[in-house]
Amino acid sequence: MLENDYRSRGLAVYHRAPIPTSLAMIIATQPAGEAGRIEYAFQFAAAAHGTQLRDEGTPFIDHPVAVAAILWGELGNRDPDMIVAALMHDVLEDCAGIDPIALADLIGPRAFNLVVSVTKPPAPDERKPERDRAYLDALRLSSSDVRLLKLADRIHNLREVIHSGDPAKARRYLEASRLEFYPLALATSAVAARLVSDACDAIERYLEEMDA
Repeated sequence: MLENDYRSRGLAVYHRAPIPTSLAMIIATQPAGEAGRIEYAFQFAAAAHGTQLRDEGTPFIDHPVAVAAILWGELGNRDPDMIVAALMHDVLEDCAGIDPIALADLIGPRAFNLVVSVTKPPAPDERKPERDRAYLDALRLSSSDVRLLKLADRIHNLREVIHSGDPAKARRYLEASRLEFYPLALATSAVAARLVSDACDAIERYLEEMDA
């Protein structure tokens, strides 16, 4: 995907962010066309997330990069569309002003459909429990690729929540993951199930230390 293609559609990146080492290792294994597409997905996501921070105080872009690294390095998924989707997976949900039609045209229909499948639709506070139940129901019925992408996202969030300084949030993540995401992982990938379980165990130890 050429940069001029993005620029002509109003999705240009005017400031190039340094490529993280974990992502550079992935890019280095790809043929030129896919390497360029993955790099541009990162640059676009970095520009879209801008100065957003995670609850842990880290730059938001670190999260999609980590999700891509989990897919590649720990879950063994080397599919370029999955890596592009991992880098873009929060763009529609968390970034304003993104044109979905242009984005689909630029990253391709499969990567775009993966992003859409893990994106929660907006909802007022009083409707969020209903929205979240429908989202989980849809995940259970989704393809193994969609489930694996979401599980990589969840695994990183589980690992990071203990650094948020919010034990209540950590407890919520733990309970939801044991109840909803561990069964989803069991139905998807034995490796993903182990990683979810290990991350949950780490949260339990963290909460025990906080309660001591």
